[in-house]
Amino acid sequence: MDKIMLRLTVVDDYPPVASEGVWAQLQPDGLYRIVNFPFYSQDVCYEDDVAVQVEADGLKWFRQVVHGSGNSTLRLVFFEAGRERITEVLERINALGCRWEGMSKAFFAVNVPASVSLDCVLDYLQQCFEQGWLDYESGLLRQ
Repeated sequence: MDKIMLRLTVVDDYPPVASEGVWAQLQPDGLYRIVNFPFYSQDVCYEDDVAVQVEADGLKWFRQVVHGSGNSTLRLVFFEAGRERITEVLERINALGCRWEGMSKAFFAVNVPASVSLDCVLDYLQQCFEQGWLDYESGLLRQ
């Protein structure tokens, strides 16, 4: 597996980093398939096949998506008032057909497969937001 670096645009100190690394698997055609969920990037999603360029720093930097997976990425941050609901919310996310990865106890990236209704997932997250449990944002949406 290789780490693919993604450049990020920082606005008002968010995201808190200028680049992000995601894991990718080299494919027979020379492209790299993204194999984990991006936490900040709005350029790629899980299972996208991407072209990279090795730069002077020796790192593989994302150049472009060549074959999009059809997946979408969302990110969740739980408020203090919602911390006791994290397990419940993540189980519901799974039941809707999505998967998630955690960066911390309160920050998660969610993959919404192309076969899952993005609107259903967003409706549920909006309900959680209105309850004061969490906030959410989109990475790259494809539906």
